[in-house]
Amino acid sequence: MRVGIDLDGVLVGGPPFVPSWLLELLYRGPKDKKLHYRIPDSQAEIWIRRLSHNPFFRPPISKNIEKLKNMNKDELFLVTSRFSFLQDKTKNLLQFYGLNKYFKDIVLNLGNEQPHIFKQKTIEKLKLDVFIDDDKDLVSFLKKELPKVKFLTSLSK
Repeated sequence: MRVGIDLDGVLVGGPPFVPSWLLELLYRGPKDKKLHYRIPDSQAEIWIRRLSHNPFFRPPISKNIEKLKNMNKDELFLVTSRFSFLQDKTKNLLQFYGLNKYFKDIVLNLGNEQPHIFKQKTIEKLKLDVFIDDDKDLVSFLKKELPKVKFLTSLSK
C-alpha cells in the first residue's frame, strides 16, 4: 500500500499561541466558497512565514511520529504543499526531527501551485492508495477528484 502523508498538522504542529482562525486567514485569505490558498507576494510576509517555519514554532506531533516509525518506509511519501521559498526550512525541519529517514520520497511544491491542485497531481503521479492530510477542505476536494484513493485526516485513525 502506497501512503502519502502531509507535514503540517499531521507530523508537526503550528506556531503556538497563534489562533487557528488567524492562521486560516493568513493562508487562505477571507473565506469564500472557492478553495484557494494565498501565495505571499511581499518580502515581509515571506520573511514572517520563513521565521514561523523554524522547529521552535513547529513542535512535533509525537503520537503521529510514533505511528510513522512503525510504518513501511518503502511505501511512504511525504507530500507537502509548502511553497518554494520554504524549501530550505522544510529540509531543516525534517532533519531536525529526524523524519526524512521514514520516507521513500519527499515531494515539495516547488512550482508554487495551489496546494489542492499540487496534491491532486502528486497523488496521481505517485499512484497513492492512501493520503493523510489534516486540511478538511482540501481532503473534501481531493475525495471528489480522486474517488479511488482513501483519505484520512489523521495518522491516528
